[in-house]
Amino acid sequence: MWKNVLLLCSTLVLVQAQIYKFESATVAESKSLIMNYVYFAYSMDEASDKSQGEPKIIFKNLKVTSSASDRPDSTLKDYEGIQLSVMRYEDFWAQVKPERMCSTQEDIAAGLAKNLDHLIINRPSGTSFDEVHVYRHQMRFGASVDQEKTVTKSGVYILVMSNCGVFDRAMISGSVILKNPHGYLPANEFVKLKFFLGLGGFYLVLLVIWSLLCCIWKDELLGFHKCILAVIVIGLLESALCYVFLMDWNSNGIRTQSLFGVAVLLSVLRTTTSYMMVLVACLGWGVTRAELDSSITCRIVLLSFSYIVLNFIREIVISFRHTHSLPMYFVMLCLLPVSLMNGGIFYWVFSALASLIENLQSTGQTEKLSVFQKLWWILICAIVFACATLLVQLFLFSKNAAHYWREQWLVTDLAPHAVFAFVLVAIMILWKPAEGSQRLAYSVQIGGDEEGAIGNAQGPDTADGSAWADEVVIEDEDKEDDSFWAGGKNQAQPAVIGGKQEETRGLD
Repeated sequence: MWKNVLLLCSTLVLVQAQIYKFESATVAESKSLIMNYVYFAYSMDEASDKSQGEPKIIFKNLKVTSSASDRPDSTLKDYEGIQLSVMRYEDFWAQVKPERMCSTQEDIAAGLAKNLDHLIINRPSGTSFDEVHVYRHQMRFGASVDQEKTVTKSGVYILVMSNCGVFDRAMISGSVILKNPHGYLPANEFVKLKFFLGLGGFYLVLLVIWSLLCCIWKDELLGFHKCILAVIVIGLLESALCYVFLMDWNSNGIRTQSLFGVAVLLSVLRTTTSYMMVLVACLGWGVTRAELDSSITCRIVLLSFSYIVLNFIREIVISFRHTHSLPMYFVMLCLLPVSLMNGGIFYWVFSALASLIENLQSTGQTEKLSVFQKLWWILICAIVFACATLLVQLFLFSKNAAHYWREQWLVTDLAPHAVFAFVLVAIMILWKPAEGSQRLAYSVQIGGDEEGAIGNAQGPDTADGSAWADEVVIEDEDKEDDSFWAGGKNQAQPAVIGGKQEETRGLD
C-alpha cells in the first residue's frame, strides 16, 4: 500500500492538469505498451463553455534519445517502433488485441497495418485513426515535431506509449496536452466550478445569519456557538479555495499542488472539527460535567490526528484514482480505514448520546433533554444518508469510469457536502443563540421538573418559569467551572459549581 502512496506522490510533479510530461522517461519494453495517463474531454457539441475553441490533443516537444552507447541517435533515425496514442478508454480493448498487438509483414498484407512494427488499431476498412478517435504521434530519434489533433467525441481518453520494435534502450521527453473547449480543466472537474461557487455562497449566507444572531445575543453565547461559527468559516474558506484552485487549473493548465493540498486539508479539518464538536457535546462536556477525563481527552486528540491523516490520504487517492490508473484494491484500502473510523466515531457519538439522554432524564433536566433528543434524530438521518452514499461510492468505484464520469461528482462531492450541510443547518436551528441559551450550559438544577423549583431558596419559580436556581452557589471540592459551552455573561444566573465561570475555547 505505501509503495503505491509513494508512487502516487512522486508522479504528481509530472502531471499538470491535462498535461502529461515525460521527463527522461524510459520507453516501453520491446513489443509492449504502457498506459500512462487518463484524460477527460468534452466535444464541441457537448461543451457548455466554448470560450477556448475546439478541444485539441497537443503533442509538444516530444523527442526520443538513445541511452545505449553503442547505438547513438544517428543510427536510429529510421526506427519507427515507438508511438504515442491517445484513444477512448471504452474502445481500447476492441481496438487493441494483446495477442496481436504489433504489426508484421503478414498484417500489412492483410490490410491491418500500413507500416512494420506499428501498434495495430482494429478499425473498419478505409477509416482513418482520427475517425475512430485515435490520435497518434510517431516518435523519432533526434527529432522533435509538434502536432495538434482535434477531439471530436466526448469521453475518457488514455495516453498509451507503445514500442513494437526491437530497441528499448531509450528515453523520452516532452508533453502530451488535452485542452477542452472551456480550458485545461478536465471535463469531469468542470462542473465543480459552479458547485463550489454555489457552496461558497451558501456558507456566506450561513455566516451572515449566524454572525447577526451572535451579535444580537452576545450575552447569551456559549462555546458551542463559537464552534459552529468556526465550522462555517472553515467551510467558506474551503469552498473559496477550491474555486480559486479550479479556476487557476483551468486557465493556465497547472494543477497547483500547494492550493490543492491546502484545500484538501481545510476539507478534512472541517469534517474533523464538526465530528469532534458533536462528540464532546454528547460526552457531556459543558452539559453534565465541567471537564472531560484526561484519558478521554487523549483519546479524542489521538482520534482527531489519525482521522486527519487517513482522510487526507483518502481525498488525495480519490482525486487521482483515474488519472494515475490506481489499482482498485489500493483505492479500497485507502477508503476502508476512513470508513471504519467514521463507523467508530458514530458508534462513540451514539453511545455517549444515549448515556447523556439517560442522565438528563434521571436528573429531570428536561430542557437539555429535548435538545439532545432532537440531535439524536438528526444524526440518525445523517448516518442513514451517509451509509447510502458510501455504498453508492463503493459500487461506482468498482465500475468502469468511462460510463459514469459525468456523474461521479454527485457521489464524491455533492452528496457528502449535502449531508454535512443538512446536519450543520439542523444544529444551527437547534442551538441558535436566543434568550435563555445560558440554561444549556453546565449548571446545577434545583428540583425535579421545570414547572417549579423544589427547594429553591428564592421561592417557587424563576421569572421565566424555569427551574434554574438564581443565587445558589455550591462548592465542589475546589473545582472551578471551566464549562466548554459557557461563553458569555450569565443572564439567567444559574447556580454553578465553583466561584467563577471561565470561558474556554473548546475545539474552536
